Amino acid sequence: MKQKRMLIFGATGRTGAHLAVLAREAGWRVIAAARDPARVAAADEIVCCDVLSREATIAAVTQVRPGVVMSTLGGRGELTVEDLGLRHVADACLAAEVRRLIVVTSLGCGGSRRHASPRLLAAIGDVLAAKTRAEDYIIAQNLDWTLVRPGGLVESEPTGSAVLVDDETAHGLISCADLAGLLLRLASDAASVRQVYSAYDPARPTPARGT
Repeated sequence: MKQKRMLIFGATGRTGAHLAVLAREAGWRVIAAARDPARVAAADEIVCCDVLSREATIAAVTQVRPGVVMSTLGGRGELTVEDLGLRHVADACLAAEVRRLIVVTSLGCGGSRRHASPRLLAAIGDVLAAKTRAEDYIIAQNLDWTLVRPGGLVESEPTGSAVLVDDETAHGLISCADLAGLLLRLASDAASVRQVYSAYDPARPTPARGT
């Protein structure tokens, strides 16, 4: 049987690194797309790619031709990566005829923005707006996309209790490892195509929304 191939954009980040490990353990061949290959902790292959270059991103996806593309890009406040970079990943999937695209954005994007606290919007409102523009672009493409909006990410031991819900009012914390586990499940879940999910962990204390 031919080994399933997963291309991860953002494999040098916390969630992406956890996803790479879990996917390899589950039998996937993991290819990491990264600007700095030296920062990739776990992968079967690495392709050098800066997502701010549309041509380089198309070349990377075309070279690999994976069964699924995962994006855990973001988290560093780079607005061009949050918006333009994600658009380039979607463009690359279209150009390479790779239909399955799973993208991590954030609670506070899209329709969930109206449920975000003023404190959150004051802190990262511009980042959420950039991610929302990318979401809108991806949704408009002829791809088998899934969008995942996690709550507050923490680097701690997984609880195994994290959930994906179709509820824009949901909020809470989730570990990067638990989020990675949810993403791996989505890779083989046909029912999740063209769905937008909120991700959080009900086993973790829910922070107050603030004012």
